[in-house]
Amino acid sequence: MKTQPIIQQINDIVKNNHLTSTQFRYICAEVRKDNSLVIEKRSKRLPDYLNAGEIYHLLNIAQDNAMDGLLIEFLIFTGLRISEARNLMIQDLDFNNNQLKVIEGKGRKDRYVPITSNITHKIKLYLNGRIRGYLFTKRDLTQIGVRGLQKRITKRIKEANFNKKLSTHSLRHTFACLCLSRGLRIEDIKLLMGHSSITTTQIYAKLELAAIKEQFLQLMDQRG
Repeated sequence: MKTQPIIQQINDIVKNNHLTSTQFRYICAEVRKDNSLVIEKRSKRLPDYLNAGEIYHLLNIAQDNAMDGLLIEFLIFTGLRISEARNLMIQDLDFNNNQLKVIEGKGRKDRYVPITSNITHKIKLYLNGRIRGYLFTKRDLTQIGVRGLQKRITKRIKEANFNKKLSTHSLRHTFACLCLSRGLRIEDIKLLMGHSSITTTQIYAKLELAAIKEQFLQLMDQRG
């Protein structure tokens, strides 16, 4: 069936009746209902994450640069969004209790995220005595942009030459998998990651938990 004539007829109806987008959506919904037309939902793609060996490989590649190495390891083991890491202040780090505070905007509650003693030690070395300002900065200690941080991570992922497509957000997915491997509930992971809806977090429940546990448990014990 040729659809172009039908499209033209619909265009004429919209123009001749001066339909708004809201009215047009309503009409389409009614037509679908009257004709029992069902739009198939796309199945959500499972998130890409790094397995234990890939984490080691990526961190090994990035260790020749203090900021790159810390940034990648920090994102993997805290689950922060790249924008949250960019805005993180040294004052938001609680070294005594091994946790950090993520300042949420737009009326949302701030959240606390634990950090391992290993990460705490590396942060202190990286700061080299600095006690105020942003954690990740340019050489002149001014705030670095999100794009600048993404470029650093993307460059390192490319150097790692993984045989699958990964992005900066894959580090955040990896954190969720690490949480699953330690037996955290989806509700707890939601809080740690700052998801506004549990639906967003539930995508991780579809991953193969047995394989994740096997991959990550030893890694978490070693890097605690």
